[in-house]
Amino acid sequence: MKNFDLNKFIIISFFYISCKSTVPIIDIGNINHDGDINDIDIWLSELSLNNHFNGAILISVNGKVELMNTYGYSNLARTKPLTAQSSFRLASVSKQFTATAIMILKERGKLSYDDNVKSYLVDFPYEDVTIRHLLTHTSGIPDYESLVLKFKNKSSTKYFYRTGQSKENIVYKGDPSFYKNQHDFLSMEDVLNLVIKYSDKRKFLAGDKYKYSNTGYVLLAYIVEKISEQTFESFMDDNIFTPLGMKNSSVWNLNTSSGKLDNRVEGTNKNRLNDYTWMDGVAGDGAVFVSIEDFIKWDESLTNNTIISKSTFNESITPFITNNSDTSYYGFGWSLDNKDTSIDHTGSWVGAQTYIYKNPQNGLLFVLLDSSTNKYMRKIRSAILELIKRKY
Repeated sequence: MKNFDLNKFIIISFFYISCKSTVPIIDIGNINHDGDINDIDIWLSELSLNNHFNGAILISVNGKVELMNTYGYSNLARTKPLTAQSSFRLASVSKQFTATAIMILKERGKLSYDDNVKSYLVDFPYEDVTIRHLLTHTSGIPDYESLVLKFKNKSSTKYFYRTGQSKENIVYKGDPSFYKNQHDFLSMEDVLNLVIKYSDKRKFLAGDKYKYSNTGYVLLAYIVEKISEQTFESFMDDNIFTPLGMKNSSVWNLNTSSGKLDNRVEGTNKNRLNDYTWMDGVAGDGAVFVSIEDFIKWDESLTNNTIISKSTFNESITPFITNNSDTSYYGFGWSLDNKDTSIDHTGSWVGAQTYIYKNPQNGLLFVLLDSSTNKYMRKIRSAILELIKRKY
């Protein structure tokens, strides 16, 4: 292990702009680089007490847990403390699980990465887009979030929520019946219909370049359903979560009906419920919930090749070469570092700020989950990541 530079500290402070002209300074504290991993634990505890963090952390090296803890509460009323079994919304960190479902089907001979998407979704409007293009965000298909407001009429846009929108457009309801009274939840079929309806909006030809798009991963989940003849939720439970003993993990969205995840953490924004929107009827790009404890089992499966083979996993973390011979550093559900062997992914959605970092070479795993709309998340994870990279 590397030793810390004891003369260095991470001091993190930043500004937020209020609705007035004043710009107060928010100081979220220090991590003391004295070589003790418990300093991270102390710091996150302080942040939680000051309402700057509500979540969980896992740091492990070659399967040995260095730090695992939770901070805060699992519900808005703050009556249920978070535990290692609390199930957090992963947002886009879900994509590595969706990609794994595709890889399982590939290893079983049910599909090829270079199959045309149209082979499985017959109404899909493009002849040149393959499963590999969806996995690597190189299809050119726009993000369905950019199309969805065109799909719904103007009067219904107030039921669409994204962090940072004006107050009148925000819905903080946590009761699914609210949405049922207004209109149906967005479904994977709806997303396909959006792609068909706005097929002229494609940004570039498949394989030309990288452009992150949630649409591709929703379509991948839809392909899993078509091939397996199961719901995406059931396939994930039967082929990933149950075999790995991930008892507090599943796919959960407004169109699932299993009633699982009794330990699901409510998403919040300050003192308001900020849990989901009518767009949360889809899966694949998000909708996976995992407890911090279950991430130990997930990491073990990737390291020990329990669910997919070593060669398949290695292919999933290989850069994509575009039609123009450029290199794209996004694999199958993982962002790739162009300087070392590490892989990572961030996630952000209503009531979720998430991050996972894995270095297959030295066995370092770092997971940070927050159930609030946390503007400090990037600063927090960057500080911790810098610390542990120096240590291990």
